[in-house]
Amino acid sequence: MKTNSASSGVGPAGQSLPQPVEQFTGSPLTRWGGGGLLRRFVAKLRVVERLSAVPVVWPGRRYAAVDYLRCLLMGLLVGLERQVELAALGADGVALLLLGLPAMPSQSSWSRFLAACRAPQAEAVRGVNRGLVRERRRGLRSATIDLDVQVISTRGHPEGASRGYNPGRRDSKSYAARMGFLGETRDILAARLRPGREATVSAAAAIQTYRDSRQALPRAVGRVRLRADAGFYSEALLKQLETEGVLYFVAVPGWSSLQRRVGGLTFRALDGKWAIADFRYRAVRSGVERRMVVIRERLDPTEPRKKQLKLLDCPGYAYQVLVTNSGWGPQDVWHFYNRRCCLENIIKESQSDFGGDHILSHRWGGNALWLALSVLAYNVLNWFRERVLGQRAHRHTARWLRRMLIELPGRLVHRGRQYELKLGRDHPSEALFGRALTRLEARVL
Repeated sequence: MKTNSASSGVGPAGQSLPQPVEQFTGSPLTRWGGGGLLRRFVAKLRVVERLSAVPVVWPGRRYAAVDYLRCLLMGLLVGLERQVELAALGADGVALLLLGLPAMPSQSSWSRFLAACRAPQAEAVRGVNRGLVRERRRGLRSATIDLDVQVISTRGHPEGASRGYNPGRRDSKSYAARMGFLGETRDILAARLRPGREATVSAAAAIQTYRDSRQALPRAVGRVRLRADAGFYSEALLKQLETEGVLYFVAVPGWSSLQRRVGGLTFRALDGKWAIADFRYRAVRSGVERRMVVIRERLDPTEPRKKQLKLLDCPGYAYQVLVTNSGWGPQDVWHFYNRRCCLENIIKESQSDFGGDHILSHRWGGNALWLALSVLAYNVLNWFRERVLGQRAHRHTARWLRRMLIELPGRLVHRGRQYELKLGRDHPSEALFGRALTRLEARVL
């Protein structure tokens, strides 16, 4: 194909500029020049071999079930979150070569495959994630589990969606993802898709979420701590944790009997804004006495009141109550619980960069499988940042990593019997890419 421009350009000094002639005759190009880094890392983890054991009954002729799972995982790693985006990647032969994908199914094939999936396949993928977390974190001796629930709004009437607590779109159908996180390393331990009506967590659901998360921890972990908001509070969960010797730090709902006790406490001022107190409280229903830590915040009259700290209707102040079985000082309990705020960054990244809040199928099994693969992709990239780039305390976002290392324009050339990918000369990411490639070529990560 050749296109000639009808008019010539004019330079700054009135000089005419030569006009280019467009021709589709060059070497194959790709925008995913850094995809080979992800292919090498996934191969190091042996993820594809683990996914091949997922029991999906799929009658397709051209693609096996493991091909779909591998394509979904690699697509999520590079930031593709829709069937149409995944199908479009099939036109980029260089990207497929770099990512280790022989081909890419069409958009209609994706829809049929997700519709054919069932809940056992999603559970099998969750098992792959648990096994990888145990393997990568086998050196841990203590761990902190953080629990949370995320509402995933839906459009239309996907299977299993129902109306429940949904502050984003009230009275709309939704799913609820009950999730567990590893506080020390920012891994997602567990994520289970549930109907929207279960966004209000029951005692049985809270215990199940804790057990799902606990199963993903290495067996060598001897000391476990748990943090959760008031949505997970229940006597049954606290008794379960006490039986297993788990230290817990859980926010408490604002019962009327508890409010009366808090109103008569003597607080110790930490500064001009914060004050703290602790006391023993016996629950009316269970009759069990437990330790409570109360945090009082002096509100700025120019700022709106924080809903998560609202316990008493006391003008100018907001309160929060935590229940714990630890012997730590009140201030240490409060500071440790506040570290779970890192969850917001993890959840935001898993949803906006890995499609954790996307609904791709009208079938329950397909949506549950998508969530499980989204969690797996997040963890794989989290381990990539840690093991390949050496980012532990401070980690760049997935978008930064893709922009600097994966989305590199490249040109594939063939020399003799070898293919070479030519990246831009003097690219800002050249040194970082070289270090990552050297680390990936090492025997052990």
